[in-house]
Amino acid sequence: MAILVFDIYGTVLDLSSIGIDRSLLKEWRSTQLEMTWRSSLMGLWLDFDEITRISLRYAMKKIGLAADEEEILRRWYSMAAYEDSKYICVLGEKHSIYALTNGTRKNIEKALERNGLLRCFKGIYTAENVKKYKPSVEIYRGFLSWTGSGDAYLVSANPFDISGAKNAGMRAIYINRHGLPIDPLAPPPDHIVTSIANIISLSI
Repeated sequence: MAILVFDIYGTVLDLSSIGIDRSLLKEWRSTQLEMTWRSSLMGLWLDFDEITRISLRYAMKKIGLAADEEEILRRWYSMAAYEDSKYICVLGEKHSIYALTNGTRKNIEKALERNGLLRCFKGIYTAENVKKYKPSVEIYRGFLSWTGSGDAYLVSANPFDISGAKNAGMRAIYINRHGLPIDPLAPPPDHIVTSIANIISLSI
């Protein structure tokens, strides 16, 4: 039995499902991640919900798009899971399943519950626990300490997240949903697949 710890945004939850202008979504997501990295480097803690809001405002101003902020945020917090996320519960029959996320616990719990997945997870560990965002080494090592295990596989579709986990000494499974190359700043992932379903057949 292995510990599989899933990233949530972009791995379990499908950002494109919120159905907004693609240029805004791209700029918003890029700004959101940049702000988490800057927050960690600066030692300035803002929770992910606050970063999500201010990065949306910044992105709209940057591309000159007027939109209903509250409606966009409502869609963000109603995000749908990828179709293959249903296999997380299948994996849970053999492995211990956790979430490791930048998101706030309250909204991650709501999102997983809304998509029928919360029951599949043994626990949720968030950036709130260490006041640092991925790919800071503290969040990955904090998770390992929290579970009392020295070994776990991070499962993520985000290359920087895979790199962060490997740098912190974890094993990793890269869900390459979009044909992106692996991040060269750390050892490569232990496995590369294109779907969560593929994990079922891995020897882990």
